[in-house]
Amino acid sequence: MNKLFFILLITLCNISYAQQKKDPDLWTGSYLLHPKNGDTTTNADTLIIVKTADANPKDVAARYESDLARWTLTSKKEGDKEKKIVRRFLFDIENDEDAYKEFGWTDLHKNGKMNCIDGGHFFICQTEPNTTVKFNKEETYLTKTGVFGIWLHYGVVELQKIK
Repeated sequence: MNKLFFILLITLCNISYAQQKKDPDLWTGSYLLHPKNGDTTTNADTLIIVKTADANPKDVAARYESDLARWTLTSKKEGDKEKKIVRRFLFDIENDEDAYKEFGWTDLHKNGKMNCIDGGHFFICQTEPNTTVKFNKEETYLTKTGVFGIWLHYGVVELQKIK
């Protein structure tokens, strides 16, 4: 009887631990935003990304229901008035959704070497430091820190995670 109780107790502890263990949050943190020339000595802004509540499936288009995780992004320069809700790039092969495909990054994502979030008029990606990222057959960018972003009407920027 004591042996059965002991096994039951261990099982319950393991289940409790597994429920508390969460996926690592790749995005939450503060990031220095550097000009696209790769000069990491010049700081144009600091961005703060924080995990927020998941999106309500009733409030999103059907194609976005496969990934409801959301973060807020705030610029220290702009403050809370420019707070943006960001989401991961869609990657749902069953429903033919692959936001990485446009850039030729599907295999990188599948191998855990490229993860991106989308803010509408910008996106931010994480890869390995000192990686040359190809955008198409002609355009490349060397990311020194492994974190870069692309803003519509501005172009590529380098980000450096500071905490």
